Amino acid sequence: MKTALLGGVLLDGRGGPPRPGTTLVLDGTRIEAVGHERRFGPDVRVIDLEGRTVMPGLIDCHVHLAPWALRLVAHPDQRLMELAAEAVRALRTTLEGGCTTARDLGGLDPGFRDAVGRGLVPGPRLQVSCVIVSPTNGIADPVTVQGIRSPSLPGMPEPECDGPHAARAKVREVLRAGGDVVKIAVSGGVSAPRLPARRPLFTPEEIAAVVDEAHRAGAPVACHAVGGPNTLAAVRAGVDTIEHGAWLDDEVVGEMARRGTWYVPTFAIYRWHAERGTALRQARARELMAPHRESFARARAAGVRIALGTDSGAYGHGETAVELAHMVEAGLSPADAIVAGTGRAAECLGVDGETGTIEAGKAADVLVLEGDPLRDITVAADPAARALVLRAGQPVGGTRRVAWFGEAALL
Repeated sequence: MKTALLGGVLLDGRGGPPRPGTTLVLDGTRIEAVGHERRFGPDVRVIDLEGRTVMPGLIDCHVHLAPWALRLVAHPDQRLMELAAEAVRALRTTLEGGCTTARDLGGLDPGFRDAVGRGLVPGPRLQVSCVIVSPTNGIADPVTVQGIRSPSLPGMPEPECDGPHAARAKVREVLRAGGDVVKIAVSGGVSAPRLPARRPLFTPEEIAAVVDEAHRAGAPVACHAVGGPNTLAAVRAGVDTIEHGAWLDDEVVGEMARRGTWYVPTFAIYRWHAERGTALRQARARELMAPHRESFARARAAGVRIALGTDSGAYGHGETAVELAHMVEAGLSPADAIVAGTGRAAECLGVDGETGTIEAGKAADVLVLEGDPLRDITVAADPAARALVLRAGQPVGGTRRVAWFGEAALL
């Protein structure tokens, strides 16, 4: 059955002006038409949005839906299937929160991507990196300070490698395991107690080997780079995205702009670290907040392409839209923040032919909100204001889901 969503105020995901009185016609998993028609036959389900905001589903370019898999040794009393059930819950919670596409950058087995694609479990459409590739004594080193090696999930590669030849082999292992993207960590971070945030990891030769090998296979490279000299080395090597980027100088943002490198700032995770983390995480997160905002402003001024990412996982899931508010606090307009979380994020992930904007032929990934996020961006993160979430035409979340779709809304 086709569905017509009438009378919404459309935000198209491309940054166009709001379009009140818009009608979306959905046919199965696709958007069939975008216009102003209001009369339909009995074979069309008609839903009057009564002036609510309608926009594309959000796209999160940086999540961890199975963070436990990055450190299995820390979960000795939980069976693998119990932990897998946590990932299923994270997938559903993320989807219900308005995120219809996500890129998992470490931890999630590709089987979850495939299960979502087959409709076995609800979740956003997914890209996965399997692991975080880092050197010995890097942020993903699985050996504890006691010398105990944390096991990897069956079928998943070990994360560490050393030297350019081993780096190439590691890329091949990640792709063999089913990775869509290669995630590399070239600096320390907030969560790694042995590694200051700006300490360089990997040599420029190792970084270049990873990028070259991934690109030869047609796979993008996402680069964890909080700060330090390796950020520039990674950009020059040709990584596709810089994740975090709390310390970016003029040379780095200039090179990013020239090369078209995407910037995924992940403000949300540092706010969560500062508010909910351990004493170490709180201190490190607070230290980088001011330079992070300055780096964001510098990147914007240089014309660097920006996409939304939360780095959610350590503190739960389902809060994708809070990153919109953080980007607005850092200087984006609400309209530009929404584009960064929809159309631009789709470009970043290479799925802009499928989703990210509201137009005929695209997937029916739709978010309907009570209120106007252009006036108050925080409504996008308010569960009470989330009237409807559609993923490929299927009602999967929102306060009006059952009222509007009845039994079809019951997963």
